[in-house]
Amino acid sequence: MYPDPKRVRQKVTVYLDQYEADIVAAHANYMGVSKAEVMRTMIIKEAMEVLGIDLDDVKPTMAARAS
Repeated sequence: MYPDPKRVRQKVTVYLDQYEADIVAAHANYMGVSKAEVMRTMIIKEAMEVLGIDLDDVKPTMAARAS
């Protein structure tokens, strides 16, 4: 059904206070994307930073998989 079943997205609940939610909504509106996309991007970026994963090393691999 899916080329890579591990790429199917799962639902995750994050509780934000009103100030945090307003920041996410403002950023999503400014960028013209969904709040989910903003949150996903921020979470993955932070996780990669904390884990010491260099995004430049990952991008060519992901691009190669898409081909």
